[in-house]
Amino acid sequence: MSRALAVCALSLVTVSGAAADPIAVHVSGGPAKAATKEATAELKAKSDAARKSYADLHDALKKQFGKKEEAWPADKQSESQAAYDAFMEAQVDWFYSAGLQQKDIDDSVRELSEALAKKPVRVAASPAEADLVVQVVGRAKVTTDELANPNGPKNVAAELVLRVSPGQRMNVPTLARSAPVWNAKKSFWMHANTDTVHAFSADAPYWLLISRKPGTAWIASYKGAAGLAADAIEKFGADNADKVAAARN
Repeated sequence: MSRALAVCALSLVTVSGAAADPIAVHVSGGPAKAATKEATAELKAKSDAARKSYADLHDALKKQFGKKEEAWPADKQSESQAAYDAFMEAQVDWFYSAGLQQKDIDDSVRELSEALAKKPVRVAASPAEADLVVQVVGRAKVTTDELANPNGPKNVAAELVLRVSPGQRMNVPTLARSAPVWNAKKSFWMHANTDTVHAFSADAPYWLLISRKPGTAWIASYKGAAGLAADAIEKFGADNADKVAAARN
């Protein structure tokens, strides 16, 4: 075998072996944000202002460039996305996080860790050992008309908010250039899903995810939302195995 072929073969073996290494995930929880009525009102006002800024900008861009956002100039798409991201960050700070108890966060950290332990995913003990660091930043129950009796009370859905960042095993610029994406499995019948509400980029290297598990009446399971999040993380690891492997330090 020539030296060039030998080097090529070794490279293929190395990449294949790295891709076979399951994605390593460290789960953590942020500190609870104790909120007075005044502080909560301030956070709500910031969320409302960010929502209006995004809506006004989006409407103006639609009038100027048409309804198809994918046809807008790239810089205008980025401007709209940045405004949406700012709104979602403000919404998370207020609706999903303000006044949340530490026990609530700790419970979701435990439930997500337990769900991941049943997946072909390695649960890492620290960020230093992780490809992804998943932080529970908030949760809330929202009312919904989905699957509700028109003549009865509305149903609710449990929503869990996660901030997903590269762990210390990752080279962030390399990961950003590879453009990994989340393509969470969705159940359209039950309207259960995990949505990406902040996309990863070199300038803002994290994803913001909301996992949603509908329930009935006032019964909805945060544990179910954690299970959906674990499904999404498992699928991300499978779909982006080569990209993750190539970005490891």
